[in-house]
Amino acid sequence: MKTMKRTTGSVLGISFLGAALMMAVGCQQMTKSETVQIKGDGDLAVPAGYQSWAKFVPTVDKAKAGQIREIYINDVGMGANQGDPFPFGTTTVMEIYAAQKTAEGDLVKDADGRLVKANLAKIFVMSKGEGWGAMLPEGIVKTGDWLYSAYQADASTPATQDFSGCRGCHAPLELDDYIARYDEHFYNK
Repeated sequence: MKTMKRTTGSVLGISFLGAALMMAVGCQQMTKSETVQIKGDGDLAVPAGYQSWAKFVPTVDKAKAGQIREIYINDVGMGANQGDPFPFGTTTVMEIYAAQKTAEGDLVKDADGRLVKANLAKIFVMSKGEGWGAMLPEGIVKTGDWLYSAYQADASTPATQDFSGCRGCHAPLELDDYIARYDEHFYNK
């Protein structure tokens, strides 16, 4: 069983305020008069320019779901080392595309056997900030200090107000800092 090296917030040297500022800069365009209040799931905006970020892992085909997933990670997260938790300020963005289908309903594959993208369906944002897990209300499944947001393809219309599905998928991944495809990320890094 893999154990993750744990560090304290003071060793990481990023305060809650600093993490919130990093999130604000990374997650949305801001003017001097704007402030960002991160209170829980659904408060994370889709970061401007995230498609220029590094890929977290190569494109993921989910044939059973008829989906293709593109997952991006910001520079803060790319600086993580295997075995360490991701630093506060890490943000990932997952685009979910519908896979193209034939008139008969079969999935279309390219010459390499990969699914072919149709329309962008949803955009999910996952971000980590110091103390964010502790500020969540009782009864919510905790996934460390990670919060979640989900949007329709327009990147502004919320796709859900219930993040229990996100939390339920990530909760069993505590040894990987609640990140799916953790080992694959470091293998491909």
